[in-house]
Amino acid sequence: VIKLKNILKEEVASKSDVKKMEKMADNIVKQMEKLNDLFRRVHKPKTNDSVLYNTMKDWDHLASNADREYGGWFGFVKDSDYVE
Repeated sequence: VIKLKNILKEEVASKSDVKKMEKMADNIVKQMEKLNDLFRRVHKPKTNDSVLYNTMKDWDHLASNADREYGGWFGFVKDSDYVE
């Protein structure tokens, strides 16, 4: 059986590098969530102020999307030939 990692040596990451990247991605998501919490405390967005409320919702979606995308990638890469 030919494995992708045997063909594309330069594109295979070590497990430790993947762990570092995953830890960094988790930290990024946590920082985004902290920023969103701070935004809520400072601005106290209400539905009658569409700019603040929409910004809050956009940032919440951004953090959620980042978490989903990072999680999806690291879930895939751990079970693939991209990690040695």
